[in-house]
Amino acid sequence: MQALSQNLPAKPEKKLQAKQENIVHDTETDVQFARDKLKELIGRSTEALEHLSVIAQETEHPRAFEVLSNMIKSTGDLTNDLIDVQKKRKDITQEKGQESNSTTNNAIFVGSTQELQKMLRNRDVIDADTE
Repeated sequence: MQALSQNLPAKPEKKLQAKQENIVHDTETDVQFARDKLKELIGRSTEALEHLSVIAQETEHPRAFEVLSNMIKSTGDLTNDLIDVQKKRKDITQEKGQESNSTTNNAIFVGSTQELQKMLRNRDVIDADTE
């Protein structure tokens, strides 16, 4: 038991709380990094597509065309991933309270309280007459 207590810290460590500003800053940094890498990959993929296209045309081998079509699909997927990065960034950084900026006002009666009381009295008189 003594050996166990010697190896354990005396006080439990405090859990670190992430602040929203830190999350947003880190997210922006990560998003920028991901965008840069995706753009670099798209650029390299485009260059490879040009080379593969030449090879496929010269050899007319079915496997070369298969590789070319897979590369075209991969390049398309990378461009979609680039768009998805923006969506994910928006989802992470946008606070839940800011999602809806629309205001709905349902005005049933527009006027002063005195006018409202008059209207209610008149309605009560009309309701009493109909009963």
